[in-house]
Amino acid sequence: MKLFAQYKGLKKENYILFFGRIVTNLGAMIWPMMTLILNKKLGLNATQTALFIIVSGVMFLPANLWGGHIADRFHKKKVIIFCDILSIILFVVSGLIPLSLFSICVLLVGAFFQTLEGPAYQAMVADITPQDKREKAFSLLYLGGNIGLILSPVIAGLLFNEYLWLCFVISGLSICVSTVLIGFFVNDVERKHEEEPASEKEKGAQDETIWKIIKNSRALMIFIVALSFYQGAYAQFGYLMPLDISKAYPENGSVIYGMITSVNCVIVVLFTPVITMVMEKVTLTKKYALGTIFQALSFASFLLSFGVIAGYYVSITLFTVGEIFTSIVIGTYLSERVPADFRGRIYGVTSFASAFMSGVVEWGSGLLFDYYGLSYAWAFSVCMTMVSVAATVFLIVADRKEFGKLYTVGE
Repeated sequence: MKLFAQYKGLKKENYILFFGRIVTNLGAMIWPMMTLILNKKLGLNATQTALFIIVSGVMFLPANLWGGHIADRFHKKKVIIFCDILSIILFVVSGLIPLSLFSICVLLVGAFFQTLEGPAYQAMVADITPQDKREKAFSLLYLGGNIGLILSPVIAGLLFNEYLWLCFVISGLSICVSTVLIGFFVNDVERKHEEEPASEKEKGAQDETIWKIIKNSRALMIFIVALSFYQGAYAQFGYLMPLDISKAYPENGSVIYGMITSVNCVIVVLFTPVITMVMEKVTLTKKYALGTIFQALSFASFLLSFGVIAGYYVSITLFTVGEIFTSIVIGTYLSERVPADFRGRIYGVTSFASAFMSGVVEWGSGLLFDYYGLSYAWAFSVCMTMVSVAATVFLIVADRKEFGKLYTVGE
């Protein structure tokens, strides 16, 4: 089929990473349930849950920046394997000790190393992929991640009440499989493709720091603002959404949330190839703008759908379409607008900004949820997303003006 033929011609390493992401996310059972674990198992209210997540996020912030510098300084494959080994050990240990805030903290230390390797992973994908194939490569990786996530939230929902500890252990073991695949089958992942985008040739050499590159690029600054507000609101998928559903359905909220999360993944698997192919000629910035608009619509739909199962499914469909548009754009956009030697650092900076804004949005929505109610929390999320929508409008103009040589007549 033409839908899948578009992924032909990528490097062997791209397909290994695709399969590894499937396995890793098949075992990623804790993160979709983290809000419910803190709220239902450990008794934290919405504000306390938000505070715990925010404090954890603050601890992760340095990992984003450090990870970017490490990715650009050391061999990316070695960085990934080292961080994975530490994460595997800590994830398994957290599942074998009694559930408590301490065991969650052990898990979070493991997640710290996963965050640390994030920029290396993203930069590695860009390094092993020719420029004209990068959007397809990031699309394929995103597709693989969601194939794995189709079943994991459902399984986690079923294990939640009696066998939650298994979710921790399975998460660690799934990372182990991915690590073995990368260790044995991903060869030299240092940059192989010498041709760089016009923007890199023009301005890469003289920029000594990532901060200087960002400062000198209006388009990059706008993109980081749009991305951070988008990702901040996006965090409501794992925070406000489960609080909403568990409030509406106290007895089986975890199962319902798991099912809705799985629907999210099914839609991604079915429509990512379609959207990638149909929107191939649309500019990256316009695709990103569409993604933020769909997210705003989805949060407005959640605002109106409390306790209505059909409404939840409409909302998650809108949310997922927006997620597809933005996810296939981010990695490609950044890799084409900074010098190759700074890819790890730009991914680190954007991850830092996104994590910071996620904490702000979760804290604000948590306070609104506890003191004013669910509707105010969702309205706040809509407002945060609209900031991203507004930023993308300016981005469309600024990016074409600054990076005009990256645009083709076909676009």
